[in-house]
Amino acid sequence: MAWRSTRTELRGGWLSAPPPEELACRLLTYSNDAEVDDVVRHGRWLFGCTNLTALDCSGLTRLATVGGSWLHGCTNLTALDCTGLTRLETVGHGWLSGCTSLTELHCTGLSRLATVGDSWLFKCTSLTVLDCTGLTQLTKVGDAWLVGCTRLTALDCTALTQLAEVGDFWLSGCTSLTQLACTGLKRLHTVGRSWLSGCTNLTDLDCTGLTRLATVGDCWLFGCTSLPALDCAGLTRLAWVGHRWLSDCVSLTALDCTRVENLRKVGEFWLADCTSLTALDCTGLTQLRRLGVRWLSGCCRLTALNCTVGGEFDHNAASVASFVRTPWDLSRRKQ
Repeated sequence: MAWRSTRTELRGGWLSAPPPEELACRLLTYSNDAEVDDVVRHGRWLFGCTNLTALDCSGLTRLATVGGSWLHGCTNLTALDCTGLTRLETVGHGWLSGCTSLTELHCTGLSRLATVGDSWLFKCTSLTVLDCTGLTQLTKVGDAWLVGCTRLTALDCTALTQLAEVGDFWLSGCTSLTQLACTGLKRLHTVGRSWLSGCTNLTDLDCTGLTRLATVGDCWLFGCTSLPALDCAGLTRLAWVGHRWLSDCVSLTALDCTRVENLRKVGEFWLADCTSLTALDCTGLTQLRRLGVRWLSGCCRLTALNCTVGGEFDHNAASVASFVRTPWDLSRRKQ
Protein backbone atom coordinates (compact mmCIF):
# COMPACT_ATOMS: atom_id res chain seq x y z
CA MET A 1 0.00 0.00 0.00
CA ALA A 2 1.27 3.46 -0.84
CA TRP A 3 -0.82 5.33 1.70
CA ARG A 4 0.66 8.02 3.92
CA SER A 5 -0.64 6.04 6.89
CA THR A 6 -1.41 2.35 7.27
CA ARG A 7 -4.97 2.93 8.42
CA THR A 8 -7.70 5.30 7.37
CA GLU A 9 -8.60 8.31 9.46
CA LEU A 10 -11.88 8.30 11.39
CA ARG A 11 -13.62 11.66 11.78
CA GLY A 12 -16.94 11.66 13.56
CA GLY A 13 -17.87 8.21 12.33
CA TRP A 14 -16.85 8.83 8.72
CA LEU A 15 -14.00 7.11 6.93
CA SER A 16 -11.67 9.44 5.02
CA ALA A 17 -9.86 7.70 2.18
CA PRO A 18 -6.73 9.10 0.54
CA PRO A 19 -7.01 10.48 -2.99
CA PRO A 20 -6.90 7.85 -5.76
CA GLU A 21 -3.44 8.80 -6.93
CA GLU A 22 -2.09 7.73 -3.52
CA LEU A 23 -3.81 4.35 -3.62
CA ALA A 24 -1.38 1.98 -5.35
CA CYS A 25 -2.57 -1.22 -3.65
CA ARG A 26 -4.24 -3.93 -5.70
CA LEU A 27 -6.07 -5.74 -2.91
CA LEU A 28 -7.95 -3.85 -0.20
CA THR A 29 -9.56 -5.50 2.84
CA TYR A 30 -11.44 -3.88 5.71
CA SER A 31 -10.83 -5.87 8.89
CA ASN A 32 -13.58 -7.19 11.15
CA ASP A 33 -13.07 -4.45 13.74
CA ALA A 34 -13.93 -1.67 11.28
CA GLU A 35 -16.91 0.15 12.82
CA VAL A 36 -18.18 3.02 10.71
CA ASP A 37 -21.71 4.16 10.02
CA ASP A 38 -21.16 6.35 6.97
CA VAL A 39 -18.33 6.24 4.45
CA VAL A 40 -17.57 9.46 2.60
CA ARG A 41 -21.09 10.85 2.35
CA HIS A 42 -19.81 13.49 -0.03
CA GLY A 43 -18.71 10.88 -2.54
CA ARG A 44 -15.71 9.74 -4.59
CA TRP A 45 -14.66 6.96 -2.20
CA LEU A 46 -12.13 4.88 -4.13
CA PHE A 47 -12.95 6.82 -7.31
CA GLY A 48 -10.66 6.06 -10.26
CA CYS A 49 -8.46 3.52 -8.48
CA THR A 50 -7.20 1.89 -11.64
CA ASN A 51 -4.74 -0.40 -9.82
CA LEU A 52 -7.38 -1.90 -7.52
CA THR A 53 -8.34 -5.46 -8.50
CA ALA A 54 -10.29 -6.69 -5.45
CA LEU A 55 -12.19 -5.12 -2.56
CA ASP A 56 -13.24 -7.10 0.52
CA CYS A 57 -15.96 -5.27 2.50
CA SER A 58 -16.61 -8.09 4.99
CA GLY A 59 -15.58 -5.87 7.92
CA LEU A 60 -17.89 -2.95 7.12
CA THR A 61 -20.79 -4.39 9.07
CA ARG A 62 -22.10 -0.98 10.25
CA LEU A 63 -21.87 0.86 6.94
CA ALA A 64 -25.23 2.49 6.11
CA THR A 65 -24.62 5.17 3.47
CA VAL A 66 -22.13 5.71 0.65
CA GLY A 67 -22.00 8.86 -1.49
CA GLY A 68 -21.55 9.21 -5.22
CA SER A 69 -18.88 7.68 -7.48
CA TRP A 70 -18.01 4.78 -5.19
CA LEU A 71 -15.55 2.62 -7.16
CA HIS A 72 -16.29 4.61 -10.32
CA GLY A 73 -13.76 3.98 -13.08
CA CYS A 74 -11.88 1.17 -11.32
CA THR A 75 -11.05 -0.41 -14.63
CA ASN A 76 -9.08 -3.36 -13.22
CA LEU A 77 -11.48 -4.31 -10.43
CA THR A 78 -12.52 -7.94 -10.86
CA ALA A 79 -14.01 -8.83 -7.46
CA LEU A 80 -16.15 -7.12 -4.82
CA ASP A 81 -17.14 -8.97 -1.66
CA CYS A 82 -20.45 -7.55 -0.40
CA THR A 83 -21.15 -10.15 2.30
CA GLY A 84 -20.40 -7.77 5.17
CA LEU A 85 -22.57 -4.90 3.92
CA THR A 86 -25.62 -6.11 5.80
CA ARG A 87 -26.65 -2.61 6.98
CA LEU A 88 -26.01 -0.70 3.77
CA GLU A 89 -29.19 1.17 2.79
CA THR A 90 -28.23 3.90 0.32
CA VAL A 91 -25.59 4.30 -2.39
CA GLY A 92 -25.20 7.42 -4.54
CA HIS A 93 -24.64 7.87 -8.27
CA GLY A 94 -21.92 6.11 -10.24
CA TRP A 95 -21.44 2.99 -8.12
CA LEU A 96 -19.18 0.61 -10.05
CA SER A 97 -19.65 2.67 -13.22
CA GLY A 98 -17.08 1.92 -15.90
CA CYS A 99 -15.58 -1.08 -14.11
CA THR A 100 -14.74 -2.76 -17.37
CA SER A 101 -12.97 -5.80 -15.84
CA LEU A 102 -15.71 -6.74 -13.35
CA THR A 103 -17.18 -10.08 -14.43
CA GLU A 104 -19.54 -10.98 -11.56
CA LEU A 105 -21.37 -9.20 -8.76
CA HIS A 106 -23.11 -11.19 -6.03
CA CYS A 107 -25.49 -9.15 -3.87
CA THR A 108 -26.12 -11.76 -1.17
CA GLY A 109 -25.08 -9.45 1.70
CA LEU A 110 -27.09 -6.40 0.59
CA SER A 111 -30.27 -7.35 2.44
CA ARG A 112 -31.07 -3.76 3.54
CA LEU A 113 -30.09 -1.88 0.38
CA ALA A 114 -33.09 0.26 -0.58
CA THR A 115 -31.88 2.99 -2.95
CA VAL A 116 -29.13 3.25 -5.57
CA GLY A 117 -28.47 6.35 -7.67
CA ASP A 118 -27.76 6.75 -11.39
CA SER A 119 -25.23 4.76 -13.43
CA TRP A 120 -24.98 1.69 -11.23
CA LEU A 121 -22.87 -0.82 -13.19
CA PHE A 122 -22.87 1.52 -16.22
CA LYS A 123 -20.90 0.04 -19.13
CA CYS A 124 -19.37 -2.82 -17.19
CA THR A 125 -18.54 -4.49 -20.47
CA SER A 126 -17.14 -7.71 -18.94
CA LEU A 127 -20.06 -8.34 -16.56
CA THR A 128 -21.64 -11.73 -17.18
CA VAL A 129 -23.41 -12.38 -13.85
CA LEU A 130 -25.47 -10.13 -11.59
CA ASP A 131 -26.83 -12.15 -8.69
CA CYS A 132 -29.78 -10.18 -7.24
CA THR A 133 -30.53 -12.75 -4.52
CA GLY A 134 -29.89 -10.42 -1.60
CA LEU A 135 -31.70 -7.36 -2.97
CA THR A 136 -34.99 -8.10 -1.24
CA GLN A 137 -35.43 -4.51 0.07
CA LEU A 138 -34.34 -2.61 -3.05
CA THR A 139 -37.09 -0.11 -3.91
CA LYS A 140 -35.57 2.43 -6.31
CA VAL A 141 -32.71 2.60 -8.82
CA GLY A 142 -31.80 5.70 -10.83
CA ASP A 143 -31.00 6.16 -14.51
CA ALA A 144 -28.59 4.06 -16.59
CA TRP A 145 -28.61 0.89 -14.49
CA LEU A 146 -26.73 -1.82 -16.40
CA VAL A 147 -26.41 0.23 -19.59
CA GLY A 148 -24.06 -1.23 -22.20
CA CYS A 149 -23.21 -4.41 -20.30
CA THR A 150 -22.53 -6.16 -23.56
CA ARG A 151 -21.63 -9.59 -22.11
CA LEU A 152 -24.59 -9.94 -19.75
CA THR A 153 -26.77 -12.74 -21.10
CA ALA A 154 -29.56 -13.06 -18.51
CA LEU A 155 -31.01 -11.30 -15.48
CA ASP A 156 -33.20 -12.98 -12.88
CA CYS A 157 -35.40 -10.45 -11.05
CA THR A 158 -37.12 -12.98 -8.79
CA ALA A 159 -35.65 -11.48 -5.59
CA LEU A 160 -36.57 -7.87 -6.48
CA THR A 161 -39.98 -8.08 -4.84
CA GLN A 162 -39.87 -4.51 -3.41
CA LEU A 163 -38.54 -2.72 -6.47
CA ALA A 164 -41.03 0.02 -7.38
CA GLU A 165 -39.22 2.47 -9.66
CA VAL A 166 -36.32 2.39 -12.12
CA GLY A 167 -35.05 5.37 -14.12
CA ASP A 168 -34.13 5.78 -17.79
CA PHE A 169 -32.03 3.37 -19.87
CA TRP A 170 -32.34 0.28 -17.69
CA LEU A 171 -30.54 -2.55 -19.52
CA SER A 172 -30.26 -0.45 -22.69
CA GLY A 173 -27.66 -1.68 -25.16
CA CYS A 174 -27.09 -5.06 -23.51
CA THR A 175 -26.52 -6.73 -26.84
CA SER A 176 -25.87 -10.23 -25.46
CA LEU A 177 -28.95 -10.33 -23.20
CA THR A 178 -31.21 -13.16 -24.29
CA GLN A 179 -33.72 -13.41 -21.44
CA LEU A 180 -35.23 -11.36 -18.64
CA ALA A 181 -37.45 -12.93 -15.98
CA CYS A 182 -39.76 -10.33 -14.41
CA THR A 183 -41.63 -12.74 -12.13
CA GLY A 184 -40.45 -11.00 -8.94
CA LEU A 185 -41.26 -7.44 -10.02
CA LYS A 186 -44.74 -7.40 -8.51
CA ARG A 187 -44.40 -3.86 -7.09
CA LEU A 188 -42.71 -2.22 -10.06
CA HIS A 189 -44.94 0.63 -11.24
CA THR A 190 -42.67 3.04 -13.16
CA VAL A 191 -39.77 2.58 -15.58
CA GLY A 192 -38.16 5.43 -17.52
CA ARG A 193 -37.07 5.75 -21.14
CA SER A 194 -35.27 3.16 -23.26
CA TRP A 195 -35.86 0.13 -21.07
CA LEU A 196 -34.27 -2.80 -22.91
CA SER A 197 -33.76 -0.73 -26.07
CA GLY A 198 -31.14 -2.10 -28.44
CA CYS A 199 -31.02 -5.55 -26.84
CA THR A 200 -30.58 -7.16 -30.21
CA ASN A 201 -30.38 -10.76 -28.96
CA LEU A 202 -33.31 -10.66 -26.53
CA THR A 203 -35.65 -13.57 -27.31
CA ASP A 204 -37.45 -14.21 -24.01
CA LEU A 205 -39.17 -11.55 -21.91
CA ASP A 206 -41.47 -12.84 -19.18
CA CYS A 207 -43.91 -10.07 -18.19
CA THR A 208 -46.15 -12.18 -15.95
CA GLY A 209 -44.87 -10.48 -12.78
CA LEU A 210 -45.48 -6.92 -14.00
CA THR A 211 -48.98 -6.74 -12.56
CA ARG A 212 -48.52 -3.22 -11.10
CA LEU A 213 -46.57 -1.67 -13.95
CA ALA A 214 -48.40 1.53 -14.90
CA THR A 215 -45.93 3.79 -16.76
CA VAL A 216 -43.05 3.15 -19.15
CA GLY A 217 -41.16 5.88 -21.01
CA ASP A 218 -40.11 6.15 -24.65
CA CYS A 219 -38.35 3.40 -26.60
CA TRP A 220 -39.35 0.41 -24.49
CA LEU A 221 -38.00 -2.62 -26.37
CA PHE A 222 -37.03 -0.42 -29.31
CA GLY A 223 -34.75 -2.25 -31.74
CA CYS A 224 -34.95 -5.67 -30.09
CA THR A 225 -34.47 -7.31 -33.45
CA SER A 226 -34.53 -10.94 -32.23
CA LEU A 227 -37.68 -10.73 -30.07
CA PRO A 228 -40.25 -13.12 -31.62
CA ALA A 229 -43.16 -12.50 -29.22
CA LEU A 230 -44.29 -10.52 -26.18
CA ASP A 231 -46.69 -12.01 -23.64
CA CYS A 232 -48.75 -9.06 -22.36
CA ALA A 233 -50.93 -11.11 -19.98
CA GLY A 234 -49.35 -9.53 -16.88
CA LEU A 235 -49.71 -5.93 -18.07
CA THR A 236 -53.20 -5.47 -16.69
CA ARG A 237 -52.45 -2.08 -15.05
CA LEU A 238 -50.30 -0.59 -17.77
CA ALA A 239 -51.77 2.86 -18.49
CA TRP A 240 -49.14 4.90 -20.34
CA VAL A 241 -46.31 4.02 -22.73
CA GLY A 242 -44.12 6.54 -24.55
CA HIS A 243 -42.93 6.73 -28.15
CA ARG A 244 -41.52 3.83 -30.18
CA TRP A 245 -42.73 0.96 -28.03
CA LEU A 246 -41.62 -2.22 -29.84
CA SER A 247 -40.54 -0.20 -32.87
CA ASP A 248 -38.03 -1.95 -35.16
CA CYS A 249 -38.67 -5.38 -33.61
CA VAL A 250 -38.27 -7.04 -36.98
CA SER A 251 -38.72 -10.61 -35.68
CA LEU A 252 -42.01 -9.95 -33.90
CA THR A 253 -44.76 -11.87 -35.68
CA ALA A 254 -47.85 -11.35 -33.50
CA LEU A 255 -49.02 -9.30 -30.53
CA ASP A 256 -52.00 -10.00 -28.28
CA CYS A 257 -53.11 -6.98 -26.22
CA THR A 258 -56.42 -8.41 -25.00
CA ARG A 259 -55.29 -8.27 -21.34
CA VAL A 260 -53.90 -4.71 -21.47
CA GLU A 261 -57.24 -3.38 -20.31
CA ASN A 262 -56.14 -0.12 -18.64
CA LEU A 263 -53.91 1.27 -21.38
CA ARG A 264 -54.93 4.89 -22.03
CA LYS A 265 -52.07 6.43 -23.98
CA VAL A 266 -49.39 5.20 -26.39
CA GLY A 267 -46.86 7.51 -28.02
CA GLU A 268 -45.73 7.78 -31.63
CA PHE A 269 -44.42 4.96 -33.81
CA TRP A 270 -45.83 2.08 -31.77
CA LEU A 271 -44.83 -1.12 -33.62
CA ALA A 272 -43.37 0.92 -36.49
CA ASP A 273 -41.17 -1.07 -38.90
CA CYS A 274 -42.05 -4.44 -37.38
CA THR A 275 -41.67 -5.97 -40.79
CA SER A 276 -42.57 -9.54 -39.74
CA LEU A 277 -45.74 -8.63 -37.83
CA THR A 278 -48.73 -10.44 -39.31
CA ALA A 279 -51.38 -10.29 -36.55
CA LEU A 280 -52.37 -7.73 -33.91
CA ASP A 281 -55.26 -8.14 -31.47
CA CYS A 282 -56.21 -4.91 -29.67
CA THR A 283 -59.66 -5.91 -28.49
CA GLY A 284 -58.72 -5.36 -24.85
CA LEU A 285 -57.84 -1.68 -25.32
CA THR A 286 -61.21 -0.39 -24.17
CA GLN A 287 -59.68 2.50 -22.20
CA LEU A 288 -57.35 3.76 -24.94
CA ARG A 289 -57.80 7.51 -25.47
CA ARG A 290 -54.66 8.63 -27.28
CA LEU A 291 -52.56 6.94 -29.93
CA GLY A 292 -49.57 8.73 -31.48
CA VAL A 293 -48.75 9.16 -35.14
CA ARG A 294 -47.64 6.40 -37.48
CA TRP A 295 -48.31 3.40 -35.33
CA LEU A 296 -47.97 0.30 -37.51
CA SER A 297 -45.99 2.33 -40.06
CA GLY A 298 -43.85 -0.03 -42.14
CA CYS A 299 -45.66 -3.19 -40.97
CA CYS A 300 -45.76 -4.47 -44.52
CA ARG A 301 -46.87 -8.03 -43.67
CA LEU A 302 -49.75 -7.19 -41.35
CA THR A 303 -52.84 -9.03 -42.57
CA ALA A 304 -54.96 -9.43 -39.41
CA LEU A 305 -55.88 -6.48 -37.23
CA ASN A 306 -58.61 -6.77 -34.62
CA CYS A 307 -58.84 -3.28 -33.22
CA THR A 308 -61.96 -2.65 -31.17
CA VAL A 309 -60.73 0.17 -28.93
CA GLY A 310 -62.24 2.81 -26.69
CA GLY A 311 -65.49 0.86 -26.72
CA GLU A 312 -66.46 2.55 -29.99
CA PHE A 313 -64.08 1.54 -32.76
CA ASP A 314 -63.73 -1.50 -34.94
CA HIS A 315 -61.05 -1.14 -37.61
CA ASN A 316 -59.86 -3.94 -39.86
CA ALA A 317 -56.63 -4.36 -41.78
CA ALA A 318 -58.03 -2.70 -44.87
CA SER A 319 -58.51 0.61 -43.05
CA VAL A 320 -55.08 0.78 -41.42
CA ALA A 321 -53.76 3.38 -43.86
CA SER A 322 -56.53 5.83 -42.89
CA PHE A 323 -55.45 6.23 -39.27
CA VAL A 324 -51.70 5.70 -39.08
CA ARG A 325 -50.83 9.15 -40.41
CA THR A 326 -52.22 11.40 -37.68
CA PRO A 327 -52.61 11.29 -33.88
CA TRP A 328 -55.64 9.35 -32.79
CA ASP A 329 -57.45 11.14 -29.97
CA LEU A 330 -60.37 8.85 -29.25
CA SER A 331 -61.89 11.05 -26.57
CA ARG A 332 -62.57 13.86 -29.07
CA ARG A 333 -62.75 12.21 -32.45
CA LYS A 334 -65.44 9.99 -33.98
CA GLN A 335 -64.96 7.83 -37.06
